[in-house]
Amino acid sequence: MQKSVACHLTRKELIADRVFTKSIGIITFLLLITLGAFVYIPLPFTPVPVTLQTFFVLLGAAFLTKKDSVFVQGLYAGLGAIGLPIFSAAQGGLLKLFGPTGGYILGFILAIFGLKQMLNYFSKKSSKLTYPQVVISMTIAMFGIYFLGGLWLAITLKFSFSQVIMLGVVPFIPGEVVKVLLAAAIYYKANDRLKNLFQN
Repeated sequence: MQKSVACHLTRKELIADRVFTKSIGIITFLLLITLGAFVYIPLPFTPVPVTLQTFFVLLGAAFLTKKDSVFVQGLYAGLGAIGLPIFSAAQGGLLKLFGPTGGYILGFILAIFGLKQMLNYFSKKSSKLTYPQVVISMTIAMFGIYFLGGLWLAITLKFSFSQVIMLGVVPFIPGEVVKVLLAAAIYYKANDRLKNLFQN
């Protein structure tokens, strides 16, 4: 009887620990993505600013479960949509979410699926992920962000394909390369410890 009660308490404690660590992960990356939006550098020739958001989106997608990561992005978009000033330039509201740069925010969710798909693919091929495999996975995820971002630019501003590439993609390539390489390095080094923390 005592053993049964002890096992029951242990399971409850384990579940509570998992809920707590998952909650910490969700809150942490929600705050980081929000803070990334405040690192805001407007460019005079394009409506798309430079921010740090994509860096934290990649890390969140890598370290959290797919479900938790999608929840973070959905919560971020939802809180911004109701008016909290958490989008770039400390703005919020539906007009911002569905404005010219809203596609990049929606692209954050697409990036999660792309990144998880690639990481799972590489994990099945080898016992341990390599740094180049993580870089490739995060690059694919970044393509997802810019695909939806560019598509939304074309729809809202009636940009041609060349305008989308020159104004919505090319100016950001150097910065995104640095973000991918750095995010991949952090995940590669910390994966063994933090993956079990947030994904169990």
